[in-house]
Amino acid sequence: MVISLFSFPSPPSLFANAMSIFNLLALIASGYMEMIGKNKQYAKFCDNDTGSNKPKAMEKLKLPSRIGMLVFYTPSFLVGLASFTFFPHQDSRFLMVISVLTIHFFKRILEVLFVHKFTGSMMLKDAITIGLSYGVSTATMIYAQYLSQECPEPALDLKYIGLVMFFIGITGNFYHHYILSSLRKKGDREYKIPKGGLFDVVICPHYMFEIVEFIGVCCICQTGCTFCFTLGTMFLLMGRSYATRKWF
Repeated sequence: MVISLFSFPSPPSLFANAMSIFNLLALIASGYMEMIGKNKQYAKFCDNDTGSNKPKAMEKLKLPSRIGMLVFYTPSFLVGLASFTFFPHQDSRFLMVISVLTIHFFKRILEVLFVHKFTGSMMLKDAITIGLSYGVSTATMIYAQYLSQECPEPALDLKYIGLVMFFIGITGNFYHHYILSSLRKKGDREYKIPKGGLFDVVICPHYMFEIVEFIGVCCICQTGCTFCFTLGTMFLLMGRSYATRKWF
């Protein structure tokens, strides 16, 4: 089969296979919801209206944006870090997979702490939902990769191509996050339409480079599980980009 040229066989795990399909469908649904205006309540889409028409109980269920973003990324970073010791018999591809996933989420944590400038809040339920989703998806990808070590390698080895794409993606993503951060001077609370870099060409180049990054991860893994996550992430980020364009 053609698919065997590019991918490991499906792992002998009902859990991994079921979670792959679930992640794909959930991410596609999330992207669709973003497109129709039912946005996850964080960043510029968080409704910070504290008027009388909003229940006070809902106001109490918000987190400062910086804390909420740490809730997004810390569980996945810890999953990746634990994988270095939790899984025995690690081959080179498996080490590459857990390394790039851990680096991705560690970089996001550092950006939250030292690069991004936050002024608002986000809904607690969205922070928990997204954090759990990232954590479970990361664990599933790593587990599927661990199981694939017993399978024959794909005919085409894409892991080094994937590594190059990962570093291009993570560098471009960081650069455009830095541009976004530099738009806000001390005391600014307003969002501004970004300029510079590829913002003059693409609505959300930081999302575009994140897609490149995860295509790289997919090429390193070469598993159906990571393909499902990458495809779903593309739909989600395209939906979020469409919503951003409308917001602008």
